Amino acid sequence: MMRQNIKTILRGILVMLMLLPGVNLRAQETENEFQTRTKVDLSFKPFKKVKLTITPEFRFEEDFSLDKYLLEGEIEYKTTDLLSIGTSYGLVSNLRDNKDTEYSGRYAIFCALEKEVGRLEPSLRVMYSNYADDDIDDKNFLRYKAGLKYDIKDCKITPFVAVQLFQDISEGELFKTRYAIGANYKLFKKNYIGISYKFDYYMKEYLNRHIISVGYKIKF
Repeated sequence: MMRQNIKTILRGILVMLMLLPGVNLRAQETENEFQTRTKVDLSFKPFKKVKLTITPEFRFEEDFSLDKYLLEGEIEYKTTDLLSIGTSYGLVSNLRDNKDTEYSGRYAIFCALEKEVGRLEPSLRVMYSNYADDDIDDKNFLRYKAGLKYDIKDCKITPFVAVQLFQDISEGELFKTRYAIGANYKLFKKNYIGISYKFDYYMKEYLNRHIISVGYKIKF
């Protein structure tokens, strides 16, 4: 029943996404994959301008069987009030039926711009990585992400939207586009829970991916 309800919700969102410019869903020809994910972000600042984050994450298939688990570490340095730079490395454990677990590493370097404008917080990020959130091991990508958060007055909920482009460096073409919408809820001081929906639109494949994520954030 829960699985069917999730599918119904995602199909409704799929219809709304048809209104987005540039998204041709090719509904009768395209395969649609459904995933769920859960993670915990543990972050602290050993120095005023330096933030360290450790993130364990579990990813599940459509039938809620465990597909992958990841462990990622990230360090970010705030150079100015507007600009930050950082790098990350993660270990991906890919579970395979009747085979040994496959391990791989992912890395990234990035720079990001963030600025509060009233209650809005727009952001831009450019990332170089060997990982596009897919089972691809032999390519590098440039990932361009634009996001927007809104701080609702006297409310513990912070909604956000984002769009991210994944460019295959070797081919010089876009690999996929990711649209995201979600919200974070402040439980109490430095503790947050978040939920999001991501829609991956592949440029050269008849494939769409729908991802529901639930996460917990703790700031030390």
